[in-house]
Amino acid sequence: MINLLSSSTFSYPKESGRQNEDTILPPQCVGEGFLIAVADGVGSYTGASQASQAAIDVLSAITPSDWDSGISTKEILTQIKHRVVELSATNNSFTDAATTLTFCYIGPYGVRIGHVGDCRAYIRKGGALLQLTTDHTQHQRLIDEGLYKASELKRLGGKNTLFSAISKKVELHFQDRYLPYDEIESEDGCFEILIMSDGAYHAWDLRPRFALGTLLDPNRFASSLHRRIIRFNPVDDYSLIATKFHIDRSRLT
Repeated sequence: MINLLSSSTFSYPKESGRQNEDTILPPQCVGEGFLIAVADGVGSYTGASQASQAAIDVLSAITPSDWDSGISTKEILTQIKHRVVELSATNNSFTDAATTLTFCYIGPYGVRIGHVGDCRAYIRKGGALLQLTTDHTQHQRLIDEGLYKASELKRLGGKNTLFSAISKKVELHFQDRYLPYDEIESEDGCFEILIMSDGAYHAWDLRPRFALGTLLDPNRFASSLHRRIIRFNPVDDYSLIATKFHIDRSRLT
């Protein structure tokens, strides 16, 4: 049995008065588990906020029976892509609308992660955060292919250029990952999972550490990260979902 102990979320536009193109799904009870997600509309295209909202709408409408029957990440993302494509049928200016999406389904036996784009999912490991997703950016692709080291790309442009997103005009490329609970480090059966959009983790990457007590408490983490983002000025819309769960292993069969 999975119990949600604590959660904290925020989602803000880069500047006051500007459209926030991020959309979040705070912890939602789905059957025997919980679902969280962050979608980041690709801001260079009209309809970005509508695309990110469509992604969350479709994801949150998936029924417990669908999760229990093993609906695949590809099926989920294909449904979302169809909804994004439908946007252009209602408004011609939305033809290029696109969004990223990262979701975590904290189920009865493990954590399932679906990912397209450059939001990030993390889990706490000791006194640090371990990134569970891979950025679908041109820089990360060059690093993964062994053509460059991260240090060699720091001064080059295109760091945030996506090669995958949920869009009418882009081929769907996604990451699908599953973590059984025996692979998740925890104390007293507790563990922390977070999802951030790029505007949030940009500030985290500047100094990727907080005191252990802050990492263990979603409310303290969210407050500390928000203060840091404001102090260094947001580079983009910024969103966070920070959660803490407890596994009752006696009821896992």
